[in-house]
Amino acid sequence: MKTFPLIVSCFIFSCLLPLNYAAAEMFIVSGNPKAPPVMWEQYNKLTGLGPDLAASILTELDLSFDIRVEGDWQQVQDKSKSGKVDMIVAAYKNDARGEYMDFSLPYLPQPTVIVVERGKEFPFGRWESLIGKKGVSNVGESYGQEFDQFIKEKLDVQFIAFERAIQLLNLGEADYLIVDLYTALIYARLLQGEDAITILDPPVTTQTFHITVTKTSPLAAHLPAINKKLHGLVKDGTVEKLFYKHFEDWKTLIAKRSRFYNRDADIRSQEQQEYLNSRDAYEKERLGSLLFNNREGLPPAAE
Repeated sequence: MKTFPLIVSCFIFSCLLPLNYAAAEMFIVSGNPKAPPVMWEQYNKLTGLGPDLAASILTELDLSFDIRVEGDWQQVQDKSKSGKVDMIVAAYKNDARGEYMDFSLPYLPQPTVIVVERGKEFPFGRWESLIGKKGVSNVGESYGQEFDQFIKEKLDVQFIAFERAIQLLNLGEADYLIVDLYTALIYARLLQGEDAITILDPPVTTQTFHITVTKTSPLAAHLPAINKKLHGLVKDGTVEKLFYKHFEDWKTLIAKRSRFYNRDADIRSQEQQEYLNSRDAYEKERLGSLLFNNREGLPPAAE
């Protein structure tokens, strides 16, 4: 007589196992380690706006996660494709990524700009202006399907480690650097002085950041809930506040690291300080126009 209750108990336990397992599963979260202030590596950890958003959302959904540095940007994408990374905190859409990633709603517009060494500016108004010149960009980058295709078919662009790309620009071995505006503004400070750079207008393209989830991951089933939480964080201004916080954090970090990039950084002259003050005003104007006045790419509900 005791056998039947035991069988029923075992059956109920076995039915609950998959649910308990799913709840306890650890999701691996990563991103580009060199895209401040949205995401970057610091002290062997991934920090920035993107990691903060992912942590907030996954915590609210009561999902276990581990935010890690999983190599360079290309390696992170490769690990997402193979299923070793469940979530990427910030990425642009393109067709190749869409084959193995599901995308959240967009949460931050990001212009991509052309950067040149000061004194080596050239007229720029169309993508065709880049034809015949040597360009560099960070390994693994995408700038939207259309411009990616133009690069592939028309331009001479080398995708290498970001530090090496900057070095080639400074050495005159590259004519221009393709980089996101937010990162460009940060490194403009790091490269000020004798190694000053110029950001050409207009932006070459404007894309939006998305959180991505690997299609084969169990986390993909939670994408509707992730979108709902993300929408709330955009609407209530949390994304904007976090962006500015991390932008200022990175400028502070740059001040500490600048001696490795600028030969005269140990002693800031009055002229250099005035330069920094002018950069503050410039950055505030550029970022304000993007985040406060231009919501292009964000969903209507986020207006």
